Amino acid sequence: MTELKSINDPWDAFKQFGERKFVPKHTVIYNQGDIIIGFYCVEKGLIKIKTCTNLGEEKNINFIGPGQMFGELALIQEPSISTAISAEDSVIYFFTLQRFKELQQQSDKPLMLIFSSMLKKMSVLVEQSFHSTAEQQIAHALLQLCESSGNEKIYIKQKDLAEFSGLTRVTVNKVLKVWREKGIIEAQNKLIHIKNKEILATFSQHTTL
Repeated sequence: MTELKSINDPWDAFKQFGERKFVPKHTVIYNQGDIIIGFYCVEKGLIKIKTCTNLGEEKNINFIGPGQMFGELALIQEPSISTAISAEDSVIYFFTLQRFKELQQQSDKPLMLIFSSMLKKMSVLVEQSFHSTAEQQIAHALLQLCESSGNEKIYIKQKDLAEFSGLTRVTVNKVLKVWREKGIIEAQNKLIHIKNKEILATFSQHTTL
């Protein structure tokens, strides 16, 4: 889905305490409702986080890239509110709760990284709730994918982008067409190349093209 480049990984110093795993594309790492016994960080690839509403509607709520973590709710041993699936071939590290306790005895940094990750995700969800137009929602989704992957070239299906932004494929296609004509992005097949992040950031904050 994304074309990756090297990203500074804050978990590098602690990976010796985790279990390194290769997960092929479309692998379910855990399901919504599972009680997981640890959390994960991404070394390579991209992890899609989605949730299912009470009405059975699925929605992509996040994409986790290199240097980022997911599954933090394992710390409170509550059922997961989301499902994690590898969006592409990925390498992840799994840290059990026991390993995390051992880490805490050596350094406060892992706990600070977890708090920082959770606060950032809460901030993203709050920001998403204030987006009222298609342009805002799509711009926000693309910028988040760009940040997660560390690259301005994003491989994503319009179906996934529609789910992530909470819109229909028709609406997503219409907005991307306008942006393509304006030279803001280049789009071909499943590749979206962001040519002007500044304008997208403006769209993410305002309500008009």
